[in-house]
Amino acid sequence: MRRLILGQKEATALRSRCDRLERMLFTTDFSQVSEYAAGYACTLACQNRSRLYVLHVIDTSNESAGFYVPHVSFEKLDKEMLPAAQRLLKGFALKAFKDCKNIELRVLIGEPYKEIVKFIKGNKIDIAIMATGRKSGIDRFLFGSTTERVLRKADCPVLIVPPAK
Repeated sequence: MRRLILGQKEATALRSRCDRLERMLFTTDFSQVSEYAAGYACTLACQNRSRLYVLHVIDTSNESAGFYVPHVSFEKLDKEMLPAAQRLLKGFALKAFKDCKNIELRVLIGEPYKEIVKFIKGNKIDIAIMATGRKSGIDRFLFGSTTERVLRKADCPVLIVPPAK
């Protein structure tokens, strides 16, 4: 087992970076697991007096795979989905983050893990908080996990909250 040994200077620098959790990101898919994880995000944001970004990504990664809607373009669907997702996010936030003061809601369109990673970089997020379902076996193999992909590619720590027991 390898161990990382830090000198006083390195340990102080690492601690000071962890002390500055000014910008936090919470991602949601509006699931029950996400509602549960929102409590952790709210608590962390309040304790650190952080700005909390609450993000939902409308998944368009598989929109055309075997999917046909007559006489409706995908652009029109995206335009209709965006206001609906914004309403859902606002309702979710009113319920889950009623005790948080400094939150900002965002809805993006695209492949979720890519949009989340871009958001983290573009907004200099200090920590991301994500819920995870317990996907296993063939589902994980075929579809992967947004949380796992973000964890591998993010420039910041990612706190993963499992479902309540």
